[in-house]
Amino acid sequence: MSSVHVYLDNDNGYCYPGQTIAGRVECCFDKHTKLRAVRISFKGRAETEWTESESYYDSSNERSETRNVRYHAQEEYFNAEYNLVQGGNDFFFPPGRHTYPFSYILPAYLPSSFEGRNGNIRYYIKAVVERSWKSNYEHLFSLNVVSPLDLNYVPGVRDPVATSVDKTMCSCWCNESGELTFEMSLPATGFVPGQEVNIGAHIENLTNVSAKCVKFKIIGNVEFIAHFPSTKIKSDERVIVECKAGGVGAHDDKSWTSALTIPGGFPYPNLIPCSIINLSYHLKAKVVVPWPHTNLRNEVPILIGTIPLTGVATTFSASPPTLPAPTERTPLLSNACPYSNNALCYFSGKVDFEKYESPVPIPVGVPYPSKGAPYAPSTSNGFDKKSPSAPSPDGAPYPSNLINSAGPSEAPHPSAPSISAPYTTGPGGLTYPSEGFSNPCGPSEHEGAPYLVTSNSNSAPPSYEKAKKQKKKNGKSG
Repeated sequence: MSSVHVYLDNDNGYCYPGQTIAGRVECCFDKHTKLRAVRISFKGRAETEWTESESYYDSSNERSETRNVRYHAQEEYFNAEYNLVQGGNDFFFPPGRHTYPFSYILPAYLPSSFEGRNGNIRYYIKAVVERSWKSNYEHLFSLNVVSPLDLNYVPGVRDPVATSVDKTMCSCWCNESGELTFEMSLPATGFVPGQEVNIGAHIENLTNVSAKCVKFKIIGNVEFIAHFPSTKIKSDERVIVECKAGGVGAHDDKSWTSALTIPGGFPYPNLIPCSIINLSYHLKAKVVVPWPHTNLRNEVPILIGTIPLTGVATTFSASPPTLPAPTERTPLLSNACPYSNNALCYFSGKVDFEKYESPVPIPVGVPYPSKGAPYAPSTSNGFDKKSPSAPSPDGAPYPSNLINSAGPSEAPHPSAPSISAPYTTGPGGLTYPSEGFSNPCGPSEHEGAPYLVTSNSNSAPPSYEKAKKQKKKNGKSG
């Protein structure tokens, strides 16, 4: 039976922004087959979609009616197509297996693959054997892109934070009243899976009512944004982890530390480059008081990333993730895309935008590429605009102009900095990685302080007297 398949040279289930994807397309035919072309395409896009029932007034029938409205949006990251074999006119393939190598460089700034209830982000390679007056042979190969997020480059998440809320509560028909105050603090707001979130808490209860308990939880809220036929947002929320602390009696106070551990069994994708799927993480606290009083609530926004903050005292329930630092061509953040939290992969649901052979797999505990992985990007996609006019029989060498000479790199990519690595100090007490990281805001002339902007000229401007003399000299010569 005739068929076409896509195979990757190093298929470990994951790929990364800026990586060179290398592989081959195999065409198998059981007899002489008349064809037009063999093509390969690379696509990556995000889509959101859902349907809502809306009421409207039908003027012709003079009554209210209900209709279904489809809300949707799409965002494309790359779309490229190449001819592996093209003869202009129809030609015959001999029976057997025919192999055509390919390579493609993924863009350096991509969100992670994602499957959600009302949207998704998908990447795939599609091979097509085009036939005249007959259905084509096709194979769709899903790519699972893992985009790391380095917390060291996210502004503000290294800083400690403290919040306080209070309320006045009446008792005994409001003959007496008092104030209940709840304070909460965090040493930082950026965390990674497996890391403990140490919550400093203090309650001062000046009322006649006892606080039963205090509940803490970390939630993830994902927002799907549609722009057609009008802008609309659909939200979905899930509790990631929660715990409970004891209460405080009337006219009493209490200080303690509670700890929540970010679960390591869920993926936390980096979707910062995506503008139609947003996610926010929050630490929420609730002081539970008896009815008819309302509970006292407090919350702090946090961020869950991939590479942990360095130089911040913390505790891990397991070994912290050891991830390679990105190359200069693979920024984790960009000035063009301001920081925002984005989507959780484990929000259930399916959106059928493409006819996939199987759903895109979502990694849990993603292993990063080995030293021999094809991580170094080349400068060419390895395709010649002038494709060969005839197929290559099985076993025969294929023209070298279709092979990316750069190919996979065997050079070892840099490793992530350890938690205790020394850091240089920038202006205002800010700390910067000493090496192994690229500047997320673009290239810098000074590696020691990547956020400093300096003039291209080192010479001072001329003084007023020199400028005056030069002006007189120019006037005389004129």
